[in-house]
Amino acid sequence: MTTSTAQAAPIETTAARLRRGAPALLLLVALAVASLLSGSIDGLRLASPDRSHGDQLRRAIGDLPSGALVLIAFDADLGTYAEIRATTRVAIADLAAHGARLSIVSFTPEGRAIAAAEIDRANRAGTGESLADLGFVAGAEAGLVRSVESIVPSAARGSTIDAIRERGGGIGAFDMVLIVSGSDISARSWVEQVGTRLPKLPLVAIAPTFLDPELEPYLRSGQLTALLATLREGVAYARAVSVGPESGPGRSVGPLPMLVGMLGALGVLAETAFRRLGRRGRRPPGRRAPS
Repeated sequence: MTTSTAQAAPIETTAARLRRGAPALLLLVALAVASLLSGSIDGLRLASPDRSHGDQLRRAIGDLPSGALVLIAFDADLGTYAEIRATTRVAIADLAAHGARLSIVSFTPEGRAIAAAEIDRANRAGTGESLADLGFVAGAEAGLVRSVESIVPSAARGSTIDAIRERGGGIGAFDMVLIVSGSDISARSWVEQVGTRLPKLPLVAIAPTFLDPELEPYLRSGQLTALLATLREGVAYARAVSVGPESGPGRSVGPLPMLVGMLGALGVLAETAFRRLGRRGRRPPGRRAPS
């Protein structure tokens, strides 16, 4: 009797451990199956079926003359840059592939921090020599207005810098401006402060989704030549552009594993909430919960 009881105890312990670990094991299996099927299941589409916005940007880049000077105004913010990071990198690679001479400038501290990280990434990838760093211009919109006449730092050197100086040294020296928008300085600031002073300068923009309602009227009026302001538009553009593996956004996770992971996380949260409610319901009457 004692021997059988002793043998049953480890078995019950093992079974209890298996029951506790079963949800995690099932989630891992579901993620593995979803990863295998994500390449063949076409039910979830991240890219927008409407490719007009991406085609506008591709057309604007394709119309640039050989050796065009393009200014990248990097003023994204840390909270929303993750949404547009891949699209921005593809656009920069697209411009470089068309032979544009690129310069980067920022008018916000957050934008400068992100731009510095992107320049460092380009240097590590061996493509940083094609980017002329114009640094940070203080003063927000006031600095933007001053830059219409002069945007090149006095200490800046290089062939692209020399070409900008030969054309006057201000924003008007560029053939196009790519605006990486954020909450402080967006494409709206460029349209109102620069577009009114340089109406023939093409302005194209990449912006997080929350700015889309604000910027769409400028696209419809023609004050913006092109605009990518939703994640789906950015994905559609990235798929349409042929870029090398070093310049592209990198391999992305398929939508099906992401969906399974989100559902699993919601299940864990729901289970935790129900357990807390159950413990409160079993608490003897008259006893207060510990403060």
